[in-house]
Amino acid sequence: MSSNSKDKKSGVSRPILGTSPLVKRLVEMIEKVAPTKTNILVNGESGTGKELVARMIHELSPLNGKPFVPVNCGAIPETLIESEMFGHRKGSFTGAVHEKQGLFEVAHGGTLFLDEVGELPLSMQVKLLRAIQERSFRKVGGTEDIKVDVRVIAATNRDLEEGVKKGSFREDLYYRLNVIQLKSPPLRERVGDIQLLAEAFLKKFSARSSSAVNSISDEAMLALKAWSWPGNVRELENVIERGVTLEMGSSLSLGALPAAIQESWSVKGGTSQHLFRKNEEQFDTDAQDLRIPVKPGTSIETTELGIRFPRLELKNSKIEAIDLKQIIMAIEKFYYEQAKALASESSSELARVLGLNPKELKALEKKLGL
Repeated sequence: MSSNSKDKKSGVSRPILGTSPLVKRLVEMIEKVAPTKTNILVNGESGTGKELVARMIHELSPLNGKPFVPVNCGAIPETLIESEMFGHRKGSFTGAVHEKQGLFEVAHGGTLFLDEVGELPLSMQVKLLRAIQERSFRKVGGTEDIKVDVRVIAATNRDLEEGVKKGSFREDLYYRLNVIQLKSPPLRERVGDIQLLAEAFLKKFSARSSSAVNSISDEAMLALKAWSWPGNVRELENVIERGVTLEMGSSLSLGALPAAIQESWSVKGGTSQHLFRKNEEQFDTDAQDLRIPVKPGTSIETTELGIRFPRLELKNSKIEAIDLKQIIMAIEKFYYEQAKALASESSSELARVLGLNPKELKALEKKLGL
């Protein structure tokens, strides 16, 4: 969906895609807080879509149609950040040949999105706190206060509470920003959304480049689901754009994915694929259940992971070997990911759901490389 079109159901230009419990809860919270003018802190790793969360809040609020001004606090040099935020008077410093309007003033009546707010130097944090509290500021070199009406949404990939303890982030500013905190979940905690996101990105980039690629192969999709996604949704978007560019056929294949994903799949999924998918039979990738055999000749199948567990067979008078450790790890990973999505951030709840104590949970996570 293009950024200029509106989703008919949500009324926002770029709705958050996903059906996982974490995404559903996030959207519910966005819908609750959007009508207010409360300051909000969005916490999440890089690439999880924190700006998308902020835009959705803005577009569902009474401020929709007013300015939405994003600023990356970590991308502005420390010597220029005050001028960028509040503007400056002509001649206030060397190079100030014109009067400049700051981002607070540009956002007047709307929303100012402070991305990576944890990167702000302490000297700027003091001035930001005053601007938020007093709803006014002074330009660099100015003498009069300028009143503004701005809703502030901040975002960070840092632990600001830890920053407060260490003295790198002001406690008063933290509590001023953190009236309501939302979490943008990492992609590894919403594995069930990978196919939906990948197909949406495929459609977007295929249309943009008039590409013939109109689907994703089963093997490529399994590899995408098995990848850990350190760069989160942004990384997935880049991977699909790259794949659409390189793919020569009509279906995005494993070979069009980055080498790291291919190599990871050959070690993890590839082994499973060799062991568990010895035939080319397709099975339902929409189902979310784990099916247990009810009669001889059937096999356990996990459609979420895309693997099939074989029964033991005789071949040339010998029992054909299987990799039992790999099968057990696949089952453990399947249930771990399902429980992780439902238990959210609570490690104690995750351990309870899996029937483990905290020590056993840590051992399982280490075993699975999580």
